[in-house]
Amino acid sequence: MKKIKSTILLGLSLVFLGVLVGCNNSGKSSVDTATTSSSSRETTELTTSMKETKETKETTEQTTTQSSIVQETKETDASQEQTGEGQANEVIESMDLSQIQQGDFTSLNGTWVNGLGNTIFVANNTMSFTDISNQKQAAEITGLNVDIPQLNSPEGTPELVSFMGDSNKVKSYEQQLGLEENQGFVSLRSNLPSAVIYVSFLPKGIMGDILEGDITRDKIVAVGTQNTATSVRAEYVYYKAD
Repeated sequence: MKKIKSTILLGLSLVFLGVLVGCNNSGKSSVDTATTSSSSRETTELTTSMKETKETKETTEQTTTQSSIVQETKETDASQEQTGEGQANEVIESMDLSQIQQGDFTSLNGTWVNGLGNTIFVANNTMSFTDISNQKQAAEITGLNVDIPQLNSPEGTPELVSFMGDSNKVKSYEQQLGLEENQGFVSLRSNLPSAVIYVSFLPKGIMGDILEGDITRDKIVAVGTQNTATSVRAEYVYYKAD
């Protein structure tokens, strides 16, 4: 009888021990499952965060690149505009012989001065001379016509003067200017009874018959002469002062 009781107690002990082991395993499994779930969630969140960070970085880099392209485009456009303006200014400042032959002096606009202190003021189709002939004769050219007050009659037209005899009267000068084309330059001319007034326009690189001068600059020569249009000394040559 005592042996049977012992056997029963041993059996109950084993059953109770099995139950405890089962409970422990069940709790451990729940903990492991919870741990695994938490770890998976954290991994997912980390992956999502890294993806969002990468996308943000790419968007920022793209925006920066686009901004750089826009800025470079603006700078290029500005540079091209400045270049265009520089080229336009260069054209305006350069002597335009084709316009001059039509009585348009716009490419000469400004004040021109020679070594004798004489000046020519140019404004579009008008040229005003303090001395057009180097004979202290002020004058004005408008288009292709010249007016020299010192050689005019009281009526304001060229005075009639004797030439080759008192009975032969001729104009003191021709108001309508003639045109002479030379190698690389042009001249406007007014015939006098015994000479010619020339106003010659020589672009940079052209010297004509000027004895001395600056070949790198545009030049004007205004002289009354019996020689060629540009056969003058350096001090007779006009250069632009402004």
